[in-house]
Amino acid sequence: MTRPALSLLALLFTVPALAQAPAPAPAETAAPRPNELALAPSRFELPIAPGDEQTVVVNVISSGSGTTPLRLRASLGDWALSATGDMSFDKPGTTPRSATPWMLYSPAELSVAPGQTHPVRVTISVPKDAAPGDYTAVLFVEERPADLKQRTNTKQLMFHFRLAAIFYVMVPPFTLKGSLTGLRAEATARGLEVTPSLKNEGNTHLRPVQSFQVVDGSGKVVLEQEPTEAFPVLAGTTTSQALRSQLPAPGEYSLRYRVDFKDGGKVVEGRTKLVVPAAAPPAPAKKTKR
Repeated sequence: MTRPALSLLALLFTVPALAQAPAPAPAETAAPRPNELALAPSRFELPIAPGDEQTVVVNVISSGSGTTPLRLRASLGDWALSATGDMSFDKPGTTPRSATPWMLYSPAELSVAPGQTHPVRVTISVPKDAAPGDYTAVLFVEERPADLKQRTNTKQLMFHFRLAAIFYVMVPPFTLKGSLTGLRAEATARGLEVTPSLKNEGNTHLRPVQSFQVVDGSGKVVLEQEPTEAFPVLAGTTTSQALRSQLPAPGEYSLRYRVDFKDGGKVVEGRTKLVVPAAAPPAPAKKTKR
């Protein structure tokens, strides 16, 4: 009988003893974490006068305990925000106020090992005849395509990531003017939804600070959301992004909404009605015929 078979028999006959006095579990060895990447800073708001230029650094930070360096490449693109705050990306120079024609970056390709930080330098040169206002761009850092060998009857699964650093290039002089153009409060299946319509009539983005209170018929505040910074409202756009909270008890209320556009003007207040219906009683069970 071979040695492996003897070892197996010994294990079978010693199971009861092991059950009475269990052996200590072997120490677990932590599996190395895969490479983790981040960009810092991930947002730049750069006032640059016409005819001037500025250089900034986007740090590509790699962490984790992996051992294989990542082969990365950088590129430029455009971005935009929808009325509901969803961000979309496009090819460089696509949007009307793209800053990508003014931007140079280096290096275009890099290899980053775990625990290392690599800088990508970006230089923005604003033309002398640039009109005042905001111009936007994005710097992407993504994994370079792997060199895959084509294998017959073999399925291959690839994962691809892309990180983004957002740029606002702000050409003075600036005009800041925000307005509240609409307000809606609804009781939904997901809770209370408060949807203000915020319009930016200036030439640079705004970051409004907003809050609301739900007041009952006696004037008592039954629900309140503390001031929080809203998503940015880009120049010349209107956004309608819902604020969500729990629902108060069924009844009729007044909702007071406040927004500070940080444009040098007064805090703006809006009011609307909120009706929270009572929960519908459960439908009666259907009787079955016997």
